Amino acid sequence: MKPISVLLVLLLLSSQVPLVFAQSLTDWAEVQRIHTNEKLFVRQKNGKETRGRMIEASDTALTIDRDGKPFGIPRAEVRQVYIVEGKAQKGKWALIGAGVGAGAGAGIGYAKYSPSRDDSVVWVPVGLIFGAGIGAVSGMLFGQTTRERKLVYAVN
Repeated sequence: MKPISVLLVLLLLSSQVPLVFAQSLTDWAEVQRIHTNEKLFVRQKNGKETRGRMIEASDTALTIDRDGKPFGIPRAEVRQVYIVEGKAQKGKWALIGAGVGAGAGAGIGYAKYSPSRDDSVVWVPVGLIFGAGIGAVSGMLFGQTTRERKLVYAVN
């Protein structure tokens, strides 16, 4: 009987944890505490997504710097506000992409290789070069998007 009681108490307490987090995420004061020039990602209730740097948050609106121009969003239209943390790791992901692409390109080139043809020896290095290039560009584009977002405000 005692283990069941303990289990029920733990389940009851764990069910309240999401409510505590949800209450803190609906507090507009958290948005007002964001420092000037912090990178933000804002989702609006109409589905639009906006990126920019924090200028200010008043009681009625959020103003961010978007491409060098102030952009105001009424508080009633804001669904979620994220702080974007970290730097893009374009170089790291470009190297990873180049390695994967080079391997795949060399594999494809080797599949085209035929010992009975004189010109088929060129396929492996060509595949390696093209694969590395395509992989590097793909990795760099992927690395540009990998930043952490910290949710600071959310309403339905």
